[in-house]
Amino acid sequence: MDKNKRVIILNSILVGTIVLNLFIFTSRMRFFPWFIEDAWGYLGLFLTAPILIGIFFILRHFHKQQLVTNINKTIPLFVAITSLIIVFGPTTDFLNIVALLINVASVFLATNFLFNQNGGKNNYGFSSLKN
Repeated sequence: MDKNKRVIILNSILVGTIVLNLFIFTSRMRFFPWFIEDAWGYLGLFLTAPILIGIFFILRHFHKQQLVTNINKTIPLFVAITSLIIVFGPTTDFLNIVALLINVASVFLATNFLFNQNGGKNNYGFSSLKN
């Protein structure tokens, strides 16, 4: 399989995992239909965090081959660490809002990398990644 296709598939899995993370974080908010009252939904973060950390290590390997940017490489690690901090720390509304903002921004960044994947080349044929 072509390396660019692997990166596209990996970015798709990344977007799906971050969206699942968003559903888990919003499970504590009463106005959503998937509300869970006693916050057992946070146990789902123990499923998504190892997936995100695994994606980070794979993207790190692709970063060494200059197939992904540094920002794309660090998105899954940042989301996983933020999720675990929220789970192990005291749960407040402010921390939920921070986690939601980080997850939404990460989804936008990851989808930007997913839909703008053009083999590391810009429109003029020059490499867009610098050494």
